[in-house]
Amino acid sequence: MSKETIIVRESYDWISEEDITPVQYEELIRYIEEKYPNDDVLDLKYKRCRFINFVGVIQCSDVRYEILPKINLSKEDERKALLTMLSVTNFLPISFYEKVKNGSEFSDLLSAFLTAFLERLLNELKKGVYKTYETHTDNLYVLKGKLQLKEHIGRNAFIKTRAYCSFDEHSENNLLNQLFKAALMIIRKNINMQSLKLQLERCLGYLENVDLIRFDSATINQIKLDRQNERFRDAALFAKLIIEHASIYSRGQRSSSFSFLFPMNLLFEKYIEVALINVVGFDRVISQHAEKRLLRNKKSGKRNILLKPDFVINEEIILDTKWKSAVYQGRSNYNQADIYQMYAYVTAYKQATRCILLYPKQEAEQELPIWEVVDTDKTIEMHTVRIDNFERTIEDLREILF
Repeated sequence: MSKETIIVRESYDWISEEDITPVQYEELIRYIEEKYPNDDVLDLKYKRCRFINFVGVIQCSDVRYEILPKINLSKEDERKALLTMLSVTNFLPISFYEKVKNGSEFSDLLSAFLTAFLERLLNELKKGVYKTYETHTDNLYVLKGKLQLKEHIGRNAFIKTRAYCSFDEHSENNLLNQLFKAALMIIRKNINMQSLKLQLERCLGYLENVDLIRFDSATINQIKLDRQNERFRDAALFAKLIIEHASIYSRGQRSSSFSFLFPMNLLFEKYIEVALINVVGFDRVISQHAEKRLLRNKKSGKRNILLKPDFVINEEIILDTKWKSAVYQGRSNYNQADIYQMYAYVTAYKQATRCILLYPKQEAEQELPIWEVVDTDKTIEMHTVRIDNFERTIEDLREILF
């Protein structure tokens, strides 16, 4: 079967054996279990599944799965919104925010990711391939470097014209370049755009004399970035992402699976943090504040029950992000446990007058509740922000806060 792309929305669209073959379905499950064993990536039901908590792209054999956040826009706008969130939060080591902002369209997520990677890598390779002094050993006709006496005697006891030597050579065949080559070879068969194919082949041309080796976590950890190779940092981090989530297996012919998946709860929280800093300033936003405790043990005197709101703003506003719909079937959709938590915050933070539960805007306009805390002037509020555009997010936050 030729490669196909299945586009779904996180926590919403299901994939079943009507969409893909049973073999492809099993390959997807197997890949997730192998590469994300400790994460809740899939909601599994009988012969169907959907992605939860994560967005991004998976290339699995001959099917590409694109998982977008659900914000009730077209798939192109949802893709653009996700790319903006990833870029402004630095979730990806390479930014493509200006391209998204200026209206450059990507036909799919993978093309966007690989465009950013290949452009950055090729740009640095053009400046010069990174070289290091690598130790080599060889049986030479001339003495070079240091004679390895034991090996020399064993090999050349009766050959007077040879010398077994170890020597340092300025070479591009080092671990960093081997990392780039391994990543390029993984993605090579999954690139369809001619411009990307050309960039990839040009990158491989610069790395022609670099060995193709198999990487594991131990080998990756041996790669050190310093002032000599700092300019390759973004490309190296991206290549690590590719290799760490690559799975190579045999199915008729050797195939490779790899992915770029991002936890949506954390991504939304970090995105709001960047937007808040734009609205009120860096020094007025405290992230993951952890100085208050709800209770004090009367016997020991120790304070218990740590409180850790997502954001404290000017010591007056407490804000928690929630990646879920604020509205369900025309009614406000909140969890009572979240309200209790906000009540704990507003009680412990004496100067705070407002506690805000902030959701992404996913549905049509809806009146959301604002509760008054009895016998105080404090409030607990539900609000939504648009995330289809960074400037609109900032605009909504400014309206909510001020």
